Parts: sequence; structure tokens; C-alpha cells
Amino acid sequence: MKKALLAIHGFLTCTDDWDVLLPYVRGMYDEVVTYKQPGHEPKGVKPHFGDFNAAASFAGLREVAAELKKYDEVDVMGHSMGCAGAAYVCSLLPSVGKIVMFAPAFRYPRPDIFARRGAYLRRLKKLHASCADAELALALAERINTIKESYAASVDLFFRRLLPHWSPRNLFTFARIMREGRRYLADVTAPLCVFWGELDEFIPFSSVKSVLEETSSGEKYFVRYPDDGHAFIYLGNVPRLARDTAAFLRCGTPMGTETTKGESRICCRIVRGAASGYVTLTEEICGAGTENGLTVPVGGSVTDTFADGVKSLFGRLDRLTSEHILP
Repeated sequence: MKKALLAIHGFLTCTDDWDVLLPYVRGMYDEVVTYKQPGHEPKGVKPHFGDFNAAASFAGLREVAAELKKYDEVDVMGHSMGCAGAAYVCSLLPSVGKIVMFAPAFRYPRPDIFARRGAYLRRLKKLHASCADAELALALAERINTIKESYAASVDLFFRRLLPHWSPRNLFTFARIMREGRRYLADVTAPLCVFWGELDEFIPFSSVKSVLEETSSGEKYFVRYPDDGHAFIYLGNVPRLARDTAAFLRCGTPMGTETTKGESRICCRIVRGAASGYVTLTEEICGAGTENGLTVPVGGSVTDTFADGVKSLFGRLDRLTSEHILP
């Protein structure tokens, strides 16, 4: 069986966004296609956003989808604005095998991110100070440094590459693409995995909720990292993200992957039951917490069934934050 992967980048960036992540999964496919949004150019090449509009973006995706019909199976993944295109491609291709959405930008902005980031770093530092386990202490220190380095790189990227093109026209085009793309979420029927970082500078959890609620996939996964930001496909703990992404694309599930001491994530599997309104949620949690005043690794798995559909489930997911990992 011949397989292809289609990767769709986000707003005001380009296909080089995928340079760090794709080497981890490229060997699984006969062809990997990176779609370039109209007017968006790689680093070092002057963009021409006069060509950037919703009609051109969706027209380009139709052309790519037509070319990909020669494959028996096509996996699709998008980042941020690219998730709108990923949903659209699912409406065009009956051969979509799996779909991955990284930080889907269907809702925005997120004005509370600075307070959240500061509170999270303070919790990590407190845990590090109370840690007697040398290996765990090292892991926590590395997470603190990674958050600081990723944030500095994100700020630099924003001011150098994004802000100069943050025009009303481009923002309006972005909003239109997301609005149009949301119409196609119901056409997503293949197994779905949504990845999101709690330190995302732009996208709130409500955007993830929209995707999980409006897509039609019978089996969905949600992987939540408490220490990652919006650009986590190339900034932050990319090996962790790549491991979980590859596990989903290769095996159909990111759950059950081997984690390291001090690593933090929440991985959920959501399955619709045969009876109307029933939804089963399985959660895997790993991280660090306190016991008798000392920092220790924590983790576990639990499965619950909700009889009232997604109403209670989303209430549960909304409360399932890093507060549960870092009490």
C-alpha cells in the first residue's frame, strides 16, 4: 500500500516550520508533501502577501488533494491555521488515514498567557527546590530552561518575522480561512489526534474543545503538554512531540509510549459508544508532584464513561490541567 503525508503550515510562516519534526516520520511514507500557503515564503525569502487570500489557499489545497488521490492512504497534519486546511482536505480525499492537528487556531486570542506562564514556572521551581532525586531534579531543571529558551525564541520570532506582516488585511484573511475551515470539521471522520501546549501564546483550550466536539471521528486523541507553547513543532521539547506524533501515525495511538522520569503530559483517548450519548474517556497522566514534602514522579491511568455525551467530558478535560500534574 502506497502512503503519503501532507503537512500544512500556519499563519505568516512557511514550510520550513516542518524541518525539525518531519525527519522523525518521513521514513513511514512514500512521499511527504509540504503545502505552502500563497504568499508565504521560507526564511530568508521576501514574502508576497498580496497573493495571500482564502480563495487561493483553498484552491491550492484542491490541487494538492487531486495529486494525492494516486495514493492508497494519505495522512494529513496541520499546525495552527494549517488545521483549517487539514479539515478541508478531509472533505476532498476519501483516502485520509489519520489526521493530526497541532494547536488548531479555530478560537483566539489568549490574553491570560503571561500569568499562566509565570505561575507554571514558579510551580516548577518550587518542585525543583524540593527534589531529592538527582535524576528528577535534572529533568525539572531542563524543563525550566527549555521553557525560558523557547519563550525567548518565540518572542524573537514574533518581532522579526510575524509582527512586520501583522496587517489588518492578513489578519482578516486568517480569520476567514479559519471560519471557512471550521465548516469542514464535520468531514473529519478518520482517527484524529490533537496536540496542544498549555503555554500556547495564542490559542486557548476552547479551540481544542471546538475540534474535539465538531469532528466526526469515532476515535479521537488529545495530547496536552503543560510546558509547551504555540510553536512547539520546532521549539521546546520536540523529541517528545515527535515520539507521540510518530506513535499515532504508525500505531494509531499516542498512548502507552514510554516516558522519561520528570516528563509531563496528559494523553486522552475519546471513543463514542454504540449507544447514543455515551462517550468513554481514558486518561494517561505523568509528571511530578509532592509526597511528604518531597518532589516525586507521579502518573497513572483512568477510564470513565459519560452518559450525557460531550457535556461532562469537556468539563473534565477543561479541569484536567497542569494543576493535576503539579499539585
